[in-house]
Amino acid sequence: MWDIAENVEERRDIGEKTLNGVKIKIIGIGKIGNNVINKMAVRNDIKANFIAVDTEKINLDNSKADIKIFVSSMISYEAVEGLKKQIKRDLEKTDMAFIIAEMGEKTGTLASAIIAEIAKSMDILTVAIVSKPFKFEAPNKIKLAKKGKKRLKHFADTVIVIPYQKLNDLYANISLANIYEKGEKAFVTIVKGILDLIKKQGIVNLDFADIKSILQNSGKTVLGFGKADGEDRAKKAVEQALNTPLLERSIKGAGKILMNITSGNDIRLEEISQIATAVAKSSENPDLFLAWGTVFEETEFENSEDFEQKGSCVKVYLIATNFSD
Repeated sequence: MWDIAENVEERRDIGEKTLNGVKIKIIGIGKIGNNVINKMAVRNDIKANFIAVDTEKINLDNSKADIKIFVSSMISYEAVEGLKKQIKRDLEKTDMAFIIAEMGEKTGTLASAIIAEIAKSMDILTVAIVSKPFKFEAPNKIKLAKKGKKRLKHFADTVIVIPYQKLNDLYANISLANIYEKGEKAFVTIVKGILDLIKKQGIVNLDFADIKSILQNSGKTVLGFGKADGEDRAKKAVEQALNTPLLERSIKGAGKILMNITSGNDIRLEEISQIATAVAKSSENPDLFLAWGTVFEETEFENSEDFEQKGSCVKVYLIATNFSD
């Protein structure tokens, strides 16, 4: 199937998917990127086309992506130029692109910046979601990750970092394989949370222009998510979101915040006000621009461990950008 002498692309002709008229591409790079794509591709609630990019044939053989790009090398000039041409063609008429990669891993680190540069040059809203290595990993991997993230921030509109060390601290008693599984679920949660804002399903809806105005050229970005049911569900959910263990920093100093509130249609205006007030207070910014939307879900709340579990509860999702420091 794959010609190892040069870049090769394989595609399934399934047509362009849109979410309320917005054309979205999700690009998974390397093994982690492919694993995350495979988790999203089997879902019915993520309306996007998937592109897998890798230098390892086995990862692409197991990929559920619509388009698979085998890159013969991330070092040679010819391979990089070939990747640029392929990505530029595949991103034509795209409104928004997610780039998913592992920083410190060679393919993900190098290809993510290349793809972000192409997407940005095409005026595509570009959101990079990347992992940060464990503290115990090899110094050269950590160094490569830092350089890669710095370069990626130069091109992507926003870069959201999932620090694997914090996952390890949070789930100290589970296996390494399960830690990576938790990380991959976090990638899915982030993408799903952003895409939910584009859906028109609630009392207050955001359109793509609102989202683009906040995420475009937003620089440093942090996220949080929380959920709760029962008494004081709104208060508990927003407290969780503001204290998410995966946050690299608090939302203090944020100039813009994008917020999604998901619940049953029984949510009260008082609860929404409670959540918005708590978020604004935590930002400590009197000039904060807070954009929010709602999504309705009418199912049972079953699993307190899995954020993606739908339920008759309140879920709060935050993306904080434009920090003053």
